Amino acid sequence: MPAMIDESLIPEARVDDLDLEKEADAATWDARMDAMAERRIRQARARLEQMGVIDGDGQLVSRELPPDMSPTSLTSVETD
Repeated sequence: MPAMIDESLIPEARVDDLDLEKEADAATWDARMDAMAERRIRQARARLEQMGVIDGDGQLVSRELPPDMSPTSLTSVETD
């Protein structure tokens, strides 16, 4: 079963309340960035699972191109 997308807000990575010259505040900033990145990665993975691009283990479901991207397709991205 695909994972549900977590639609809750991504944690803030505020910096206006920190003095990055202080080691403790720099560590707080790093933790905020890590939390924000982790949430975004989880949301992106859940979205890819729901779309059927990857399975529950993160593996590609198929390596085949969509029909409109095949070499024999009549569609093209080339411009004249």
